[in-house]
Amino acid sequence: MFDRHVLEGVATLHIERLIEGAGVLRLDTRGLSITTVELSDDGSDWTETPFRLGAADPILGTALEVTLSPTATQVRVAYATSPGASGVQWLEPAQTAGKMHPFMFTQSQAIHARSWIPLQDTPGVRVTYRATVRTPSALRAVTTTGSAPSAP
Repeated sequence: MFDRHVLEGVATLHIERLIEGAGVLRLDTRGLSITTVELSDDGSDWTETPFRLGAADPILGTALEVTLSPTATQVRVAYATSPGASGVQWLEPAQTAGKMHPFMFTQSQAIHARSWIPLQDTPGVRVTYRATVRTPSALRAVTTTGSAPSAP
């Protein structure tokens, strides 16, 4: 939302348990407002699940701890960014080449992805993603897809 400098989204994470019976998923966030967290075994039926935000650290942000059911394979998090998200840059029309429209881009390195999407934001975790982006009709969204360190 260009006027508020806020992104609203739903992140659907496909999880692979490296420890059998793991009951908690920990995600990195910084300045995100978490609305709901849901689980699914199959991607079609979703159930709300408890979550907890840990203590805030000024640099690392806040851990989001999601309670997992034994059979969950997907986690869906509804959230919004803060206007000051370190990984989101908002340019006014006067700052752009055409000087007609605003411009927004994300910059996830080194640990800034956590400020615009809940995820495990570490160089050891690779993420592939698919995005649906809604913009005002006069603007175009461009995204790259594929595998990148800490970049959804």
